[in-house]
Amino acid sequence: MIRVVISFIFSFLFVNGIFAAEVTKKNIEFFVEHTTKNVTGVCNEIQMDTPNIQVSGNHYILKSPFELKIPLLKITSGDSNRDSHIQEILGYPDSTNILVKIESVQPEKDQTYTIKGKLTIHGKTKEFVTDATVKPENPNSLLVDGSLVVKFSEYELENPSLLFMKAKDEIQVKYHFQIRLK
Repeated sequence: MIRVVISFIFSFLFVNGIFAAEVTKKNIEFFVEHTTKNVTGVCNEIQMDTPNIQVSGNHYILKSPFELKIPLLKITSGDSNRDSHIQEILGYPDSTNILVKIESVQPEKDQTYTIKGKLTIHGKTKEFVTDATVKPENPNSLLVDGSLVVKFSEYELENPSLLFMKAKDEIQVKYHFQIRLK
């Protein structure tokens, strides 16, 4: 009887395993459109909690929320003057990070997942929803790609300007993560 119970527990854990995960690649790009010049900022030095992922059949389930911190000083566009202006708009030095709390990840169709969470910029927190593609790279690794649009006005931020002309109110945010399941 004990053997049957142990076999049942082992098979349940094996089929529906909960994995700690290590994020091996982190990349977020910010794209702002302006009438004279479009600007792309990149951050590869994102700090984040370890996501707790459960594999269930062909789907991945987030077992608990986790946070990401995007250090404002690590967002670069290739122009240090522009970078410091953007950092100031985003609240630096009072706010040193953009905070993202991933609260839920729900499988949709194929390899698409809906991600819900909260985004905090310069002390203002708003809920967000984004779709992401989650593809197995190999049995122990996932690629997560997605994007979302954030508006300067939603966070009461000044639109960046160049030559007295303001950039569009939208920031296109693209993210790419590689997650290794342990």
